[in-house]
Amino acid sequence: MNPTNATPEEIVKDAIDVRDNGQCPKFEHHIYDQALISVARAEQSPTENFPNALARSVKTSDDADALIFAADRARAAASFGKSAPVEKAALSNTALDAILADAERVSKGAAPSCTRDQAETAMLDLAQREARAGEGVCNAYARLCKSDARMDALYGLAEAADIAEVQAATKAAPQDDRFYPMLLDMAQMRKRAGETIEAACARLLTEDPVVRDAYAASQGL
Repeated sequence: MNPTNATPEEIVKDAIDVRDNGQCPKFEHHIYDQALISVARAEQSPTENFPNALARSVKTSDDADALIFAADRARAAASFGKSAPVEKAALSNTALDAILADAERVSKGAAPSCTRDQAETAMLDLAQREARAGEGVCNAYARLCKSDARMDALYGLAEAADIAEVQAATKAAPQDDRFYPMLLDMAQMRKRAGETIEAACARLLTEDPVVRDAYAASQGL
């Protein structure tokens, strides 16, 4: 199975097999960490911010428990090699500093210049850099979300960028039917590996509060 094409559901299934059936992990540990982020976002309630959703998933979700277990097994398996490769940060120091600077500007009322994906990548990157000995990336992520001002700023940047992307797509749509072109644009931007545009549209309508609000406005609800 190619990790770049695996869906979060497939990764969760593999993680459960690792935990419950003693299967060897098929993926590198960062793949399980990334899937945990997807699980937390899927379980996020409309009134809950993402850091709280992640912290709750880490503590209460069976899927999250399996993903954390599998990530630990994959990390341990990698460490058996005498010269295990050093995991590199996803972003260079310069790129991370630029995104953090944008987050600081947004916190003071400026418009975002980064995308939501860039902000969330920076959050994961920061968690990887700040993880303590023996601490998984997602556990570090949840810890930092509660204690690190940089994470708060990056989360605010991600939210602001998400709204800006929706607004840009809406303005680009025809005046007489703005919502559905906007939804298709968002689905294309947010489509997961192996997911159809139709499935992405349905998921966004269910999961994303910004898209739900735009739909309600378009229908006069």
